[in-house]
Amino acid sequence: MYENLRPNLRPSTMGVAKILLVMKLIVVLMIAMVLRVNGSSFAQNVTLSERNAPLANILEKVRKQTGYDFLVTESMLINAKPVTINAKNEKVSTVLTKIFEHQNLNFKIKNSSIIVSSKSVTSEVEEIEKPVQDNLSGKVVDSKGMPITGATIKIKGGTQTAVSGEGGRFQLRTADKSATLIVSFVGYETQEVRATAANLTITMTQTMSGLDEVVVVGYGTQKKINLTGAVSSVGSEVLENRMITSLGAGLQGAVPNLNIGISNGRPGSGASFNIRGYTSLNGGGPLILVDGVQMDPNQLNPQDVQNVTVLKDAAASAIYGARAAYGVVLITTKNGNYNAGTRVNYSFNQGFSRPTTIPKTVNSLEYVDMYKYADLTGNLSGGGRGSEVWTDTDIEKMKEYMANPIPENAVYIDPSNPTRYRYVGNTDWWEEMFPGWAPMSEHNLGLTGGSEKIKYHTSLGYLNQGGLFKSANQKYKRYNVNMGLETKVTSWLDLNAKVRLNRKEDDKPARSAAIEGIFGDRIATDLRPNIPIRHPDGHYSGQGSTTNPFAMNEYNGRDTYQSDDIWLTGGFNIHPLKNFKVVGDLTWNSYNYNNKINTKSYDEYGAVPAGQDPTNPANAYLIGPYPHNRVPWVSESNSKDRYTAINIYAEYENTFAEKHYLKAMAGYNREEKIYSNFSARAKNLLNQDFPYLNLNNDDKPIVGSLPLDWALLGQFFRVNYIYDNRYLIEINGRHDGSSRFAADKRYVFSPSASIAWRLSNEEYLSFLKPTFNDLKIRASYGTLPNQSIDLNSNPTNGSLYPYIATMPYGTTNYIFGDANQSYITAPGLVSTLFTWEKVTSKNIGLDFALLDNKLSGSFDLYRRDTRDMLVGGQPLPAILGVGAPNRNAADLKTTGWEFEVKYNNKIDDFNYFVSFNMSDNKAKITKYDLNPTGELTSHYVGKQIDEIWGYTSNGLYQSDAEANDGLNKERLFSGTWLGGDVRFEDLNGDKKIDNGSNTLSNSGDMRIIGNQTARYSYGMRFGADYKNFDLSVFLQGVGRRDAVVGGTYFYAFGGGEWDVPTKNQMDFWTPENQDAYFPRLRFGGNGNTVTSTRYLQDASYMRIKNITIGYSVPSLILKRAKIEKIRLFFSGENLFTFTKMFDNFDPEQLDRTAYPLSKNISFGAQITF
Repeated sequence: MYENLRPNLRPSTMGVAKILLVMKLIVVLMIAMVLRVNGSSFAQNVTLSERNAPLANILEKVRKQTGYDFLVTESMLINAKPVTINAKNEKVSTVLTKIFEHQNLNFKIKNSSIIVSSKSVTSEVEEIEKPVQDNLSGKVVDSKGMPITGATIKIKGGTQTAVSGEGGRFQLRTADKSATLIVSFVGYETQEVRATAANLTITMTQTMSGLDEVVVVGYGTQKKINLTGAVSSVGSEVLENRMITSLGAGLQGAVPNLNIGISNGRPGSGASFNIRGYTSLNGGGPLILVDGVQMDPNQLNPQDVQNVTVLKDAAASAIYGARAAYGVVLITTKNGNYNAGTRVNYSFNQGFSRPTTIPKTVNSLEYVDMYKYADLTGNLSGGGRGSEVWTDTDIEKMKEYMANPIPENAVYIDPSNPTRYRYVGNTDWWEEMFPGWAPMSEHNLGLTGGSEKIKYHTSLGYLNQGGLFKSANQKYKRYNVNMGLETKVTSWLDLNAKVRLNRKEDDKPARSAAIEGIFGDRIATDLRPNIPIRHPDGHYSGQGSTTNPFAMNEYNGRDTYQSDDIWLTGGFNIHPLKNFKVVGDLTWNSYNYNNKINTKSYDEYGAVPAGQDPTNPANAYLIGPYPHNRVPWVSESNSKDRYTAINIYAEYENTFAEKHYLKAMAGYNREEKIYSNFSARAKNLLNQDFPYLNLNNDDKPIVGSLPLDWALLGQFFRVNYIYDNRYLIEINGRHDGSSRFAADKRYVFSPSASIAWRLSNEEYLSFLKPTFNDLKIRASYGTLPNQSIDLNSNPTNGSLYPYIATMPYGTTNYIFGDANQSYITAPGLVSTLFTWEKVTSKNIGLDFALLDNKLSGSFDLYRRDTRDMLVGGQPLPAILGVGAPNRNAADLKTTGWEFEVKYNNKIDDFNYFVSFNMSDNKAKITKYDLNPTGELTSHYVGKQIDEIWGYTSNGLYQSDAEANDGLNKERLFSGTWLGGDVRFEDLNGDKKIDNGSNTLSNSGDMRIIGNQTARYSYGMRFGADYKNFDLSVFLQGVGRRDAVVGGTYFYAFGGGEWDVPTKNQMDFWTPENQDAYFPRLRFGGNGNTVTSTRYLQDASYMRIKNITIGYSVPSLILKRAKIEKIRLFFSGENLFTFTKMFDNFDPEQLDRTAYPLSKNISFGAQITF
């Protein structure tokens, strides 16, 4: 279907070749690593080939190859002649002789140093060779005590210089016992330290400004100070030491307008990513790349992540083309460092989790009271059913139990029928299911380091997370292996390789979706407090239809899966010419998913057998079975996905005439993915305890398979120009081809441009300098196509080939004859005009740094227009037999802003920082051709996404007479309105309370009363360290959001007479409680539960997302054990939430039927050798 996208590529032949190529590269690099790491500390042979090179450059290359430090004065280097040399694997002494042959200089090798002296000034030689009276040594560390490798240590006023090596250690020789050392390192403030001891520890402080840091951008890196697009980044510090099971959970609130959705707390569940708000009616999210390759971030171990960069506007993301219309998330994993030696890191984290919210249901006595009150006063049917269900004796026994809740008081023999018992105890089903804190643990082991020519990193991660549900025995495990290697093969060639293995295993009860529904459905509608978990004889209680979750967990079978995600990447960096390089990589991915489900039949036990009359004495006995009437079955499914990607680009970078900086790149990208899956299902098992597909009597098992594939092809370029470090221009472009479109619409071009002006570098604005260290304004514009598909989701023929009329097939959900039947439907219509969605982005921003770079931040305003969204076609005559084809006929506008600021400072040994970010966005339909009448239940021009239509209420009626106000309310509730019911406003004055014709032109008394979009999302971090102690606090929240929750967890008996109210629903209207929040009690649906201003919820919140307290064991204690660092820490996630939301709900999880979100506490340690 897309042969012209891959003219020389065939999956059957290319797959094996790619695997072998990558594996060979990895083996070669691994061997090179072993050889180099085990080499001598001071190499005796040198290879050099230079022509007319400065002496300083030559000596630096010798230093890198040999490990020797040069003791040489600056004047010697300045006055030296250029050097021409050609030496291949020669002894260091021979090479040095050639280097100094035509110089007025001598050299002498002494221990680990090479002393350079002037031939004409013998006194200088004598000074250098004077016997050393003191030997200064020590180590350089950061503010957290971690060693810094590569720092330069120089004696002030002297010539001696050293570079910190493995463990941050250094050594200097000086005759001055109180010499002043000047210590410098990129990204840290230069320190002047007076030598007060022979063995020093020098602590470096990071520079206050982040503007000079290098950030990852599309196909390369840039200095943050040179960015012209909207880009934000965070480091690993927001993820470390936190008991988080997905990367998204760690990033929530850390980056402005990176909106992370976590709607399900099930073990192994991930998070959704969104950048800058609502995208399209067809959905769509950001492109997520891990080390340059598209990958599901939920597969990653968060502790492997080094940096996350978010490209937000078209200027920043256009280089990625069709999949980057809604931004890009670039995830960089950890790697080693050159000249860093070898370091081993181990960390563990032991955690305990519990739901963030647990509704407090009423007890048995309260339930009976509320039930009887609703029955007698809310239905006008005479009531009385409550007295039939619970006798006066029952109620007295309940009171006895509540006064003395021991098992003996929970049951009594029915005096009217000695063969029966009655339960009068109390079961708090929520507390029984979630009785305490569920354990979880995490272990990470890392090996990292490097020499002059090689750097490497290997990490192993293990996560073991148990489910929150007590009896489910859910076991989720994740294994991660991450290996990275880079080597300098020659002076012009670097090679790199990455291997990533991700495995997930999950074991949970079968029909777990139904069990999760118990959280929000069964507990609220079936599991009343006066039903026991087990009967006195030990059988599980129940009422049929899988009522009891404990019985389901134990008897209903298991649902297991295992996924293996393997990534192999090999790459190169060729730099044959000065300022020019060629970078390329090849990635191969294999994803295998295996799932097995078996369900079993079992019995629950109730007061009488199913289908028999409990009032008939002949049927009255202790307990009887309620068969679980689902037929036992087993299913197995397997998915195998294969993905390949090739990236190659060339880049040129240079500065001309001091003021003109130019950086240009152009490249090529090709990606392909092939899906294959197989599934089979059979019922009528010979023995449900042996759930195998070949052991069944099913004459019509269900078997299915579906092979699919897609391909992308792109060519791209980027040009950066900077004049005098004041005026910046960036132009991006990409030409994309996608197999998702027909041949005549397959290719599209994506341009973008951005400019920036650094006001702080203008001479006529020099008055800004005392305050502003940097001030820059930015603007960008770009248009990107969107192919309206999430390639990480489960695709279908219809989603991958929407320009082709496909014929859906499947199996009926109903039995015809004696089995489910297979079917295939006629193909639908396809529009020949179907094409790309187009996304235009405009952005203006400001970056600043002031107060000696202690305070820095940015502010952005943006608008994003999504045009030609794919929507349904105009209705066609039914006689045609098929629906109208989809067409590009809708537009959407999203606007918003974002702000972030950070302040760093240091007071003696006390370091601290505060960061804050906030963002806002909203979206509106600007074109929609499918709703000419303006129906409120559909989209329409001018509609703001997530708006809420409802009625305006004015309190509660305080009497029956007041409720008889002459307004016709039959459209809301045809029963009799009484005191305690909600009073609604007749806004249009027609003496009726209704929604008119439910259109924009006639909405009756309905109005827009709120909006469910999260507005003013924010995050705030505070961190500090003092000597060996450190603290970080992370707050996250939403400043404004409306919500309509409704349902049983909001309205008592809202779903019917058997609903189970919660404690906070006891504030209902009665003649004695006229100030109540809730209306009078009624069974089932009624007009009080329609959407209205009275019960519109404020879902804004502030959550203490994380608190971490750490303590680093003093190095003097660890020195004898040869341990570099031990840090102990305690951490908490989602510990407290401040909200006005009705407290049966978590403001992040309005769906009460989903698996609950969790909070957790943990403790652990980091150990570095």
